[in-house]
Formats: sequence, structure tokens, C-alpha cells
Amino acid sequence: MLNLKKTAVAVLAFGSSAVFAGAMGPVCSAVNVTVPCESTAWDFGGKALYLQPSYSSGVGLERTFTTSTGEGVAVGKNPQWSWGFMIEGSYHFNTGNDLNINWYHINKSASRSFDVATAGTILSGLGFAAGTGSVTVDPHWDAVNFEFGQHVDFGESKSIRFHGGAEYVRLTGNTTLVSPSAGVFVNNAIASVTSITTNPTYNGFGPRLGADMSYDWGNGLGIYANGAGAVLAGSSKFSNVFSTAANGSLTAAGSSTVVVPELEAKLGATYTYAMAQGDLTLDAGWMWINYFNVLNSDVLSVANNNGDFGLQGPYIGLKWLGNVA
Repeated sequence: MLNLKKTAVAVLAFGSSAVFAGAMGPVCSAVNVTVPCESTAWDFGGKALYLQPSYSSGVGLERTFTTSTGEGVAVGKNPQWSWGFMIEGSYHFNTGNDLNINWYHINKSASRSFDVATAGTILSGLGFAAGTGSVTVDPHWDAVNFEFGQHVDFGESKSIRFHGGAEYVRLTGNTTLVSPSAGVFVNNAIASVTSITTNPTYNGFGPRLGADMSYDWGNGLGIYANGAGAVLAGSSKFSNVFSTAANGSLTAAGSSTVVVPELEAKLGATYTYAMAQGDLTLDAGWMWINYFNVLNSDVLSVANNNGDFGLQGPYIGLKWLGNVA
């Protein structure tokens, strides 16, 4: 009998401790990671881009002048905001796979006049004499991406599209400087140069990886954060033309093979409207892109300066997704 009572007390004590232990909180369970059911579909879309190109200080495309008020002004370093576009198309197949091709394009030329109050303002061996001059900045950007993607769902609201593929890019950063009528100082010596045109270009191709992370709020609303990177190998060229008052010109040119890393990111939101013949998605956000040490501008043969080329700004677009029976 005594042993039976001891056993009962032990069972009660164990049970009470289990009750208190269970009161610590709910037990969490792991989220299921799944892929969509097998389906076949096409999508087509486009975006309007409003981006500002930018150059790093090493590329030699910016100039600082002393104005008529004695103030130093940078001319040509930050080109104007530019309208561009992106168009894309995808084929969806199997369980969340897709093949996507997209093309980004920016081309904007902008000019600005400036006054130089004091002759001999020198930066990297270049200085303008006193007078009025102008600068024209004409950046171009074309990027074509080929991607193979896999869509993965993390629970009901979260998903990631992992993708890999290849990227082709063409960049140019044309800048034309027209000197004041008094002439141009070159390497601290007066010369009869009337204009200088720098034309750095880059053509590159290489592998690309990325991830598109999204969160579904419900009722067609969603937010996302996308990131991607590429390693591009290609030719970096420069061509500088120095025009003289006697209608002559001198050209300096060169090229080299350059491996360029590229990074990009996007933050945005979507709204999807289900239609009888597919889904229509409104997409808006902000993007950042940078190509490192990509443009070579050997201005006046002072140095071989490689500099970054970047873009950032908002975009808005539409995409239609239609299932294939």
C-alpha cells in the first residue's frame, strides 16, 4: 500500500510539472516550403523608367569651373534625370519554372552653359580661359538579361523567385566641352583648342544571379525586395577628340579588356487584378544599379581613369499573365 501511494504522488507531481511546462507558450511549427502546381503560362510587360545616371570622380567626365560670381560649380558630373523603358516577356512551365528576357534602355542628352571668370582653373591638367563655354552630357545604357527562374513558396504569404542566367550591357558616357572664345589651357599652357569630346564606351557579357522576394498582403496587394548581381567581361574603350580653331583635330584612343562587377536592387509594390483571360499586375518602385570601374576616359593623356557608372530612380509598369490551356 505504501508503495502504491508513493507511485500515485510521483505521477501527480509529474503531471503538475507538465501542466506548468505547457503554460510557457504555444509551440511553433516550421513553415512548409513548396513549389507551385504544374502549369503553363506566358507573360508580357513593360515599365516606364525615370532614372538619373551618375559617374564617379575617376571617370574624367566632370569639370569644375570658377563662375563669374567666383563660385566653383561642377558641370556634367550628374546628368539630368532621363526617361527610359523596360520591356520583358516570360514563359512559365513545370512547377514554378520560367524563362525570362528583359531589356532596359536609357538615352538622354542635356546641355548647359557656364561662365569662367578667372583663367587657369585647373583640374586634372585641364583649365578653361575666361569666357563662356558649354558642356553636353549624353549617357546611354542598354542592358539585356536572360534568366531561368524557380518560384518557391514559404507559407501562404511569402515567396522567392531564385534566378540565374546571363547579362549583356552597353554603356556610353559621351561628354563635349566647348571652350570660351579665349581658348583652353592644356597642361597649364595656352592652346587654341575650341572643344574636347570624350567618348568612353563599354560592351560586356557575363553570368548573373539574383533573388526576387515578395510578401502577399492579400486582396491583390504585395510588396517586394529584389536583388541581383553580375560579373561582366568586355571591352572598355575611349576616344577623345580635340578640335582647334584652325579646323583641325587631334584624336586619342585606346581600349582594354575589363572584368566589371555589377549590383542592382529594387524596392516596390504590386497590385494584381484577376481577369477572365489572365492576371493584370500594376508594379511601381525604386531601383538602384551600379557598374564598378567600367568607363575609361584618358582625358588629355594625364592618366587612365576608370570610373563607376550608376543609375537610380523610380519606375512604374504593367504586366499581363495569361495561362495556356
